[in-house]
Amino acid sequence: MLAGLCEALGVLGLSLSALCPAEEDGLVTSTGDGLDFRHPVLRPLVLGRAPLAHRLAAFGALAQVTRGPLHAWYRAAAATGPDAQAAAALSEAAEEARRRSAFEESALAWRRAAELTEDRVARADLLHRAASDAFLGGSASSSQWCEEALRTTTEPSVRADIELLLGRIHTWNGEPARAYELLAEAARTVRRTDAVRACVLLAEAVVPAGMDGRVIAAVRTAEDSFRLASESGPDRWLSMALLGSALAVSGQIGRGVAMLGAADGHCTGDPVRNQQLYALAGQAWNWVEDRDRSRRLLNSAVESARRHSAPGVLPFTLAVRSDLEARVGHWTAGYGDATEALHWSEELGQISCVGYSLACLARLDALRGDRVRCEEQVGRARREVGGYGIGCLERHLTAALGLAALAHGDHCAAADQLEQSFALVTAQGVGNPLVVPCAADLVKAKLRTGDTARAGEVAGWLEERARATGLAAAEAAAARCRGLLAASYEAARAAFAAALAAHERIREPFEQARTLLCEAELLRRYRHPAAARAPLASALARFESLGAVPWARRAAGELAATGAPPTAPAAPDGVWEQLTPQEFQVARAVARGLNNTEAAVSLFVSRKTVEAHLTRVYRKLGVRSRTELTRLMASGELVD
Repeated sequence: MLAGLCEALGVLGLSLSALCPAEEDGLVTSTGDGLDFRHPVLRPLVLGRAPLAHRLAAFGALAQVTRGPLHAWYRAAAATGPDAQAAAALSEAAEEARRRSAFEESALAWRRAAELTEDRVARADLLHRAASDAFLGGSASSSQWCEEALRTTTEPSVRADIELLLGRIHTWNGEPARAYELLAEAARTVRRTDAVRACVLLAEAVVPAGMDGRVIAAVRTAEDSFRLASESGPDRWLSMALLGSALAVSGQIGRGVAMLGAADGHCTGDPVRNQQLYALAGQAWNWVEDRDRSRRLLNSAVESARRHSAPGVLPFTLAVRSDLEARVGHWTAGYGDATEALHWSEELGQISCVGYSLACLARLDALRGDRVRCEEQVGRARREVGGYGIGCLERHLTAALGLAALAHGDHCAAADQLEQSFALVTAQGVGNPLVVPCAADLVKAKLRTGDTARAGEVAGWLEERARATGLAAAEAAAARCRGLLAASYEAARAAFAAALAAHERIREPFEQARTLLCEAELLRRYRHPAAARAPLASALARFESLGAVPWARRAAGELAATGAPPTAPAAPDGVWEQLTPQEFQVARAVARGLNNTEAAVSLFVSRKTVEAHLTRVYRKLGVRSRTELTRLMASGELVD
């Protein structure tokens, strides 16, 4: 450092002695390898008060004696107007920062390069790159820089690329309707001259259309995108994946799976740039009951975001994985993901994901039977996100409230909430019963309130959707409802047997336990208490293991009524419910083989935070080493 300082002074015709007065006055002090300001606050003060000519000369001198990114920034600081060479040097620095996944650093370099670029098309392209990296790095400047880029150029292809990014930003910032209109209009503008760009824009528009609750529009837009796709380019696989996702939501499972499967083999691009695609495809595979493919894509996207410090789409990906974990019975893992998703959503200002994360947390609270906490999550989502008009959100919130009420036997309140959810599901064109699992709950609530006719209508819809989609979970739910509505003991037993057979095809322990409970209640009602004990014991064990408190209490009461001796309760969710969401995320990172420093980087926290959480994890779980922790998590199928 001292040698470089002497070189820079030499360029200005000065020597180190020129800094003696500053050292004598206490402004600078000698360090091991040079000079530095005595206090950090002095640096901006001195720089601000120095005459402009002196500052420019100093930056120019430093640019002459430095190399790499430092040279680029000094040269840019010395520029007094457009400077193509300085812009080129900054562009090289930005590319180098990108390779290190330093997206905030690369974004600033692209932004400064744009300021030094005179050509308007080139400047717009640099601003677009700056906004793209800013979005990946979680900077709020991305939207502003996109708008600036659009004001800079009229070139259609450049504008289309900028509008693609801006549409994505609006989608996650809580403006899906605005995002859809922007992307659809951009596609119309370039459709005749650039079909590939139009295809990509329309594929992107599928996401806000679905988020806004316009499932039919999402399918139509995805179909249009697919028609414009090239024969074998990346745009084709993108359009197929988004079409598959839209079809999955609409209930067209056969064609949706075909599209997703065709695209899946080509989802091998950069998982950092393609985080959104990985997350959306992972969500769609979950909805069509291919949980292995879903987990593979979601884990890849989460790991990539962590490894490359690119949290842009991390909130959505974590929330989607939370939903997956909830369905397969890993409720503590799901709560950890949803809690982290909420943290990142707030940190990045992604209003859409704030709502989705709160909806995931509300459903998990409802599953556990924590009605108060569920209502708090829903209330917060409505206060903070409801005003943005995100069309898909309310159907999830009312479904969670209905399930929470049902768990506590408040059947009138449950029926009211679930009717609202079901009405939104059908009105918005959601033909896949797994997307918002409210129909079977509504049937149960209506039966308990004595409205058998309405229960039969909803059960009929569920039966038809189960046949049309071929989904095991839908088939199991429909058969359980058929058993509840059956007019005879024999018909009910046959229906519950069909439901349990369907449960064997897909892992959903909570729903399976509910079916066992319903079957046992039937057996008791028809005076077969001994036969009811086995399904009740099985249901009770599952409810207790999951931590579904009111459901376990109900199953225990039914079991006691059969004359069975009381059993020791199972540990809820294994041992994991003891951990806070943050402790669970640290435990999962360590179980993946990360050391404390790597875990800290992965979770965007300090090493000391990881060490503190890990100490508490060891104590709560009764383990003494990372090996024991990994073995324990692996036994619970909780290692990514």
